Amino acid sequence: MEIIYDKPSPEDYVSLRLRSGMGNKDLTRSKRALENSLFAVSIYDGEKLIGFGRIVGDEGITYVVSDVMVDEAYRRRGLADQIMKAIDHYLEENTFDDSHICLIANHPADKLYSKYKFEYLPENKYGMLRRQDRGCIGL
Repeated sequence: MEIIYDKPSPEDYVSLRLRSGMGNKDLTRSKRALENSLFAVSIYDGEKLIGFGRIVGDEGITYVVSDVMVDEAYRRRGLADQIMKAIDHYLEENTFDDSHICLIANHPADKLYSKYKFEYLPENKYGMLRRQDRGCIGL
């Protein structure tokens, strides 16, 4: 297995999304998303992408950890931890004390992220997602 600090091809990215249970994404939009990543870490077994994670953001205030995923056939081998170590190193070297660094975790991955200084929001803050139901005219 080899760790590469670069973005995979959009085709490999979409393939891994499917093999990791993260779901399908449009290839053209995936290409754009990967190009606009601040940092990416890819793990390969030979030519096959088996693990991936990235950071998106504005390089000054806001950073979002995104797409941490491992091929289902390669789980329970510490690959997600290796991805998070690389992401953590980037964040330690490239962010600031007042940066906003966030992610949305699926259970049970929240346990992994807590090892890297991620915490649940305090009672006076709320994480929110914007609904993307295009058919909705108003609330």
